Amino acid sequence: MSDRQFRLLSVPELEELYTRHMERDFPPDELKPLSRLKELMAAGLYEPYGLFEDGALKAYALYWRAGRDPYVMLDYFAVLPEGRNSGVGSVLLGEMLERFCRNGGGVFGEVEIPDTGDEAVDSLRRRRLGFYARAGLRQIGYRTKVLGVPYIVLAYGPEIPDEALMETHRKLYHSAFPDDVYAREVFIPYEPEARL
Repeated sequence: MSDRQFRLLSVPELEELYTRHMERDFPPDELKPLSRLKELMAAGLYEPYGLFEDGALKAYALYWRAGRDPYVMLDYFAVLPEGRNSGVGSVLLGEMLERFCRNGGGVFGEVEIPDTGDEAVDSLRRRRLGFYARAGLRQIGYRTKVLGVPYIVLAYGPEIPDEALMETHRKLYHSAFPDDVYAREVFIPYEPEARL
């Protein structure tokens, strides 16, 4: 039986995670700069976690807080390639939901909308949505668009009015971008124009 450990990562571990894994696992337009993640972590607003088996990292999840708001955002979540389709992701997500949903808290996140027209890309996005749905996350009544990427918003935990969750969502992104970039690149909610 393997030795499984779930724990908060240190700053050096976050640096290694970012350069060895996150830069591979996420498109450049979705990655915040490492310096920004470290600033948020130093301010107590960012928590990177790893799931280890026999001392080796198998999956990771990075959470972002808006001060004392009860909902935290699942900012990045990935299973290392050798551990995919093995149940490791479900274990990590379950641990995280249990941790953050105590005492009336909740978790929310964004998943890219599967409407690119590229079946391989859209299939992966639908699988991702299915994974979160099986874990109990529900779609919220609004969508977002950040840096040109439209997202479906998912949440887990106690019911929260859309407007309250949007306020938390806005606080997070407003803390990440200068006012002019936020005004130009962050849409919460995002209402796409109807296609003709």
